[in-house]
Amino acid sequence: MESNNKFLKMTGKNKGLSLIDVLVGISLMLVVFVSLVSAFRAAIKVIEISKIRAGAVALANEKMESIRNLPYGEIGTQGGIPSGNIPQEENLYLNRISYVSRTLIQYIDDPADGEGENDENGITTDYKKVKVEISWLGTVTADPIVLVTDLAPKSMETTAGGGTLKINVFNASISPVNAALVTIENETTDPAISVAILTNLEGKVSFPGTPASSNYKITVSKDGYNSAQTHDATAENPAPQPGHLTIIEGGTTESSFSIDLLSAKTVRTYIPANSYVWTDTFPDENKISATSSTVVTDERVELELSTSTGYALSGYIISKTIVPSELDSWTEFSWNDEKDASTTIKYQILYFDSAGWIPVPDSDLSGNSIGFENAPINLTGMSSSTYPEIRLQAELSTIDASTTPRLLDWQTSWEASKIPLASLPFNMRGSKTIGSDPLGDPIYKYSENLSTDTEGNIHIPELEWDNYLITVNGSTSGYDVSESCPFQPANIVPGTDNSTELILTPHQNNTLLVYTENTSGDFVPDVSVRLYKTGYDKTLQTSHSCGQAFFSPLSSSNSYTVEATKTGYQDFILTDIEVTGQTNIKITLSSL
Repeated sequence: MESNNKFLKMTGKNKGLSLIDVLVGISLMLVVFVSLVSAFRAAIKVIEISKIRAGAVALANEKMESIRNLPYGEIGTQGGIPSGNIPQEENLYLNRISYVSRTLIQYIDDPADGEGENDENGITTDYKKVKVEISWLGTVTADPIVLVTDLAPKSMETTAGGGTLKINVFNASISPVNAALVTIENETTDPAISVAILTNLEGKVSFPGTPASSNYKITVSKDGYNSAQTHDATAENPAPQPGHLTIIEGGTTESSFSIDLLSAKTVRTYIPANSYVWTDTFPDENKISATSSTVVTDERVELELSTSTGYALSGYIISKTIVPSELDSWTEFSWNDEKDASTTIKYQILYFDSAGWIPVPDSDLSGNSIGFENAPINLTGMSSSTYPEIRLQAELSTIDASTTPRLLDWQTSWEASKIPLASLPFNMRGSKTIGSDPLGDPIYKYSENLSTDTEGNIHIPELEWDNYLITVNGSTSGYDVSESCPFQPANIVPGTDNSTELILTPHQNNTLLVYTENTSGDFVPDVSVRLYKTGYDKTLQTSHSCGQAFFSPLSSSNSYTVEATKTGYQDFILTDIEVTGQTNIKITLSSL
């Protein structure tokens, strides 16, 4: 009895399993179970694919064998080249599986005896190439079964009549496009022709034995690419380019088409924001960063007064830093002061560099180094990118200690960037044409009337590479384009996402937008552009963002002259410019 109790005591510690032991065990069982299920499912899928592929192989062999047993002259597809009774595409069923059979039959011009016009015997339909492809419908995917064979006539090669059609497909870089789908259609032949084939590695397809006829419609496409095609001759487009192709008996018709990756473009429309003004009327010293021998009193600044010696002979005041939040361009600096013959105040614009706050150089603000005495001062020559923030400085002086000059107020102004303009209608067209109308005017491949949304944006997808011009009808929209980034027309290259920003101002009958670029095609900012004729003379700086200057309103005339100058570039002059309506010109500046 005692020994039994000892045994119970010894084994009592392991009389049950803990919760952790149970969870670990369940986890291990789940891992094993999931692995078994995954392996089981993979095995089932392998078996299913093997079954499907076996059926596809059987159908492909059956299809190919039936074609081999046909007389050579009957080997062709419905609507194909050569023509015959074999369907180009049909649905088949085997073992409750749905298959799709596609058959392509082509004449082949064997290079062994010369190709095309160099063929030794003039027969380009040397033999037929047959391609049978079997694919299937459903969730199980795999590469289709493809069988290819060559079938030659039992006797010597004979002409099949017709001519040879050759199609070349290349991209924007004039490189061949492989696997582009070329569709050939002609409803005027008997039987009608409708055949599609992929280009080879050289971007080519060739159809010897194409029946002699006109009206061969060619369409070239590829996923993610723009399409290209021949076009009907209509009353609206009597001279299509390119028109449908013609095959001549015994001849070769060759045509080339260009396709490339599609692109997209976002257009954003804005109006300039209101002008902003920084002003200090000196109610206190809150807008002052530094002074010397000057005081702010009674809403004015004057030289410091000593009861023993009178007014200080000189002193200065410097404003706090002026940092516009949405700076597009500086416009003006002005002030009001009181002086007599014995006193002066000279004003300067300061900017910050490694040496601290120093005067803006004369190259950007002429006369700033010695100081200005007469307001207002034009600041449009100061680049907003070079001078994103400034300070104002006034140096007061007198030659008579009994009198002082007084600064009553000062202010500087600038233009902010832009505010979205909603629902602006515009037209965008490419430069590629598909023919001309009865008057000889071009018919553009792309020309669409569009409009921005309530936030001033529009995204335009699936655009082919081209130069696109955006125009705004000022008479109907009430706006003119005063700046376009980039300048119009803008080039779009394949496979890119592009954007254009338009700045709009109220419509005027006649305007001129000047764009300045260098010989490399890059825009040049901060160019001084002068436009003048008898009775008109105005100078503007081109924008720092897009290198453009906008003159509005103008009178209609053909006698305007434009002069453009910038340090480091040769001076430019263009005479007898005609301004009628909304006129744009491009100026190319050459470096010194």
